[in-house]
Amino acid sequence: MALFIREMKTEDHDTVAWIYQMDQAQFPWVAKPALTDFDRDSTGEYILVAELDGQVVGFASLYRLMNFIHLLFVDPNCRKQGVGHALIEGMRQQASGLITLKCVMANTEALKFYDKEGFVIHRENRLAVPANYTMIDTLEDRYWCRKRGE
Repeated sequence: MALFIREMKTEDHDTVAWIYQMDQAQFPWVAKPALTDFDRDSTGEYILVAELDGQVVGFASLYRLMNFIHLLFVDPNCRKQGVGHALIEGMRQQASGLITLKCVMANTEALKFYDKEGFVIHRENRLAVPANYTMIDTLEDRYWCRKRGE
């Protein structure tokens, strides 16, 4: 099993949009997910994809100006195989500082994943719809920019 992280290419678009739509369909707080949601929700973001045995199985998008992971989704059939971890590690190499992200409070599986990856709750917003946590990475030593002394 070969896992590879790389920048998204034009030809990855349809697969990535499909993964996003399929995962969004599992969330009760997302009404009528569509393939076009990916384009709307990732505009202007840096996107990495995960390839497992030559097939795109996940992606993450980073809003670089804020070192903010906006989207991270893995094909449900490929979870628990290190894909999400590899995407986080790839994003750490692209960030200029500690990464933050938001996670819906009701998404307990994602919260467990981010905790395992070194993220801690920085802030909570119970008034948002859906209610969410802002999380920040604590693993400073994993960042390329930190290793270079920047």
